[in-house]
Amino acid sequence: GFKTPVQVNGVFLEPFNPLAVAIALNASFVARAFIGDEERTVEILKEAIKHKGYALVDIFQPCVSFNKLNTYPWFKEKTFYLKKHDPYDRLAAFEQAVKTEKLPLGIFYKHPGKKTFEEGIKAYEADKTPIINRMPDRKKLEKLIKAKR
Repeated sequence: GFKTPVQVNGVFLEPFNPLAVAIALNASFVARAFIGDEERTVEILKEAIKHKGYALVDIFQPCVSFNKLNTYPWFKEKTFYLKKHDPYDRLAAFEQAVKTEKLPLGIFYKHPGKKTFEEGIKAYEADKTPIINRMPDRKKLEKLIKAKR
């Protein structure tokens, strides 16, 4: 495998595929961008930020110090943008995510109607304030602690 200063005998493990894992776990927004195309990367990041729920964006960024193989020209040659791809089709998204010959870029998967983590927590039903910003009712808290002793 590919030799590095840390893996002197070469990398023997399969690379981790964050997109395939995120799609398999039904993340509600999954995308990939290449930092060499700043304009499209910004577009993808804006969509991810606007997305309600968990969004994963895998960003290809060459390491100019230690990796002389996977350079900016290498990524430009080995990547392509998804066209005629239905981002609401989870199976199609997974199939794109596991491609290794040429690496797809763009939005792989969207599940806009999926309930967010916060929507599933009872504490948010009556009050949308983030839990970290709430001040607990001290008397109720003391009563709860006493009841648990």
